[in-house]
Amino acid sequence: SLTIGITSVLIAISINRNLKKGVDAIISGSEEIMAGSLTSRVKVFSGDEIGMVARAFNEMTETLEQNIKELKLTEGRMISEQKRAEKSEHAKQQFLINMSHEMRTPLNAILGFARHLEKSVSTKEDQESLKMIIGSGDHLLITINDILDFTQIETGEISFLSNPFQLSHSIQSTVQLVEQNAALKKISLEYSISPEIPETIYGDGPRLLQILLGLVSNALKFTEQGSITISAKQLERNDQQVIIEFKVADTGIGIPKDKQAKIFDLFEQASNDMTRKFGGIGIGLSIVKHLIALQHGEISVSSVPGEGSEFCFRLPFLLKPLVDSPASPQMPPVKSFALKSDYGKGIKVLIAEDNAINQLLVLRLLQRHNFETTVAENGKVAFEKYQEDDFDIILMDLQMPEMDGYEATENIRKLNSDKRNVPIVAMTAHTITGDYEKCMAIGINAYISKPFHPDELYEQIDRLVKQNA
Repeated sequence: SLTIGITSVLIAISINRNLKKGVDAIISGSEEIMAGSLTSRVKVFSGDEIGMVARAFNEMTETLEQNIKELKLTEGRMISEQKRAEKSEHAKQQFLINMSHEMRTPLNAILGFARHLEKSVSTKEDQESLKMIIGSGDHLLITINDILDFTQIETGEISFLSNPFQLSHSIQSTVQLVEQNAALKKISLEYSISPEIPETIYGDGPRLLQILLGLVSNALKFTEQGSITISAKQLERNDQQVIIEFKVADTGIGIPKDKQAKIFDLFEQASNDMTRKFGGIGIGLSIVKHLIALQHGEISVSSVPGEGSEFCFRLPFLLKPLVDSPASPQMPPVKSFALKSDYGKGIKVLIAEDNAINQLLVLRLLQRHNFETTVAENGKVAFEKYQEDDFDIILMDLQMPEMDGYEATENIRKLNSDKRNVPIVAMTAHTITGDYEKCMAIGINAYISKPFHPDELYEQIDRLVKQNA
């Protein structure tokens, strides 16, 4: 019995030692895993429950290690895909910038020279021909804008300004931009603005112009005779904002009741026959709807086939500026801005423009009023010429070789003298979201999109030169 007792004690001691080894091994393995070493494995000392725990622990560690490896691989793939997506998005954005520039630059020359010649020709036949060129150019510009805005809406990159503007300017500009095509079809254009609407409101004036232009252009497309009327009236008003209702009515072919809900959809017209007969790419009204909705507005349509259609939309506008909204110049109306023939005498203008045709266009427009002009073919040359001589105003293209307009402007604004305060007008074929804000942030005083109306250029020069006098 003594032997049995001693044997039992030795077995117990051995079991306790093995138990302790197993437990210590598991504890040690846990600590290594907590320290980040997933390659460590627990040594198995027995086939009992502790051994089973150790084996289960090792299986768990191996599974965890494998899962983390797979997670890292997945994360690596996601990062690679994200980088590819970001690269693709950047490439798309750059493509839009380049496309905008490459299409708008020649269009600026076409429309600019046509408007320049319009004031020079005397025969009715030549005047009619120029009106057709201008009308076709304006139509092409609307299509270009639609394509660019469609892409920006798709990617969620479109943004809106909150700047002071006059509603009358937006409506007058709309009428004047389509009057050539309306005159060719002998359709009258009329507009009315309720007197209770404040003269100056705060919002995105260029976007409102775009909305009105989209609706009026659509009305003009489907109207063969009669008139198109634009109206604006105040619906609600408090200390902070005013809600304005706009209507664009025509005497065109009208829209069947069952087609009215679809006309705001992408690539939709009332019928395929209409697409063949009247043309268009089918995105104009969809963009109008999106631009209105993104500004917390709404749009509807009512129509009687054979009698005409009426598009009605409502938009809110602020009566006071936003506290954090950057100050910016009011968009001028596209109207007849009369300058005396010798108005520019004594006013020195530096033109920074790399495109030879657009150089010539701006020179012709300024020489008509006797401005003193100097041309620089890129931003680097413009900066050098400005340091060598005094100028009253600079007309700055943004996309130029060697040094672009942004860098040239930043260099001018760093000069240590009154020279850094010269007015600078960005004349750009860029229309991508963020360009306007970037221009204002670096000290550009005004922003004119190509193609521009000559009167818009004259008015900006007049305003800025007087301010800086």
